[in-house]
Amino acid sequence: MKTSFREIIQTITFIGVVFHEFGHKLFCDLSGVKVHKICYFRFGNPAGYVIHEAPKKFGQAFFIAVGPLISGAFFAVLFYYLSTENYEEAWLKYFFIWLGASIATNSFPSSTDARSLWNDTNKYILKNPLAIFGYPFALIIWIANALTVIWIEIIYAVLLYYFVVNAV
Repeated sequence: MKTSFREIIQTITFIGVVFHEFGHKLFCDLSGVKVHKICYFRFGNPAGYVIHEAPKKFGQAFFIAVGPLISGAFFAVLFYYLSTENYEEAWLKYFFIWLGASIATNSFPSSTDARSLWNDTNKYILKNPLAIFGYPFALIIWIANALTVIWIEIIYAVLLYYFVVNAV
């Protein structure tokens, strides 16, 4: 069985998958949506997942879908910032860069997350006018996933690192 370059990157950045699923779980917990099953990482497709009850409000659905991007950006920035400190042990700097990059490259919501957000937007649009914001976010997620052919997730991680390092 031949291993693709993308699978090698996914294996190297496995911790980012864990943080991605943590983002879904965190926003389930914060919004009061019960989680039935969680897999933080596995070899296969999908690399991780969170199975939860159906959200009862649009806000729950929205934040659960985009949760990995929010929490991923937070933790990537935190670890990138920690990499700017002067350590006696040089490996710590590179460890924090790896953590930040692994989280950033895996923080984009998946196409499944976009589909869930789209469906939940359809479900809640008549009950909550703010649900209209679900459509452009779902489209942006689908576009970002389509752009993985040009490694948009790595570009995002590098740009995030660049902004953090230059802000310090």
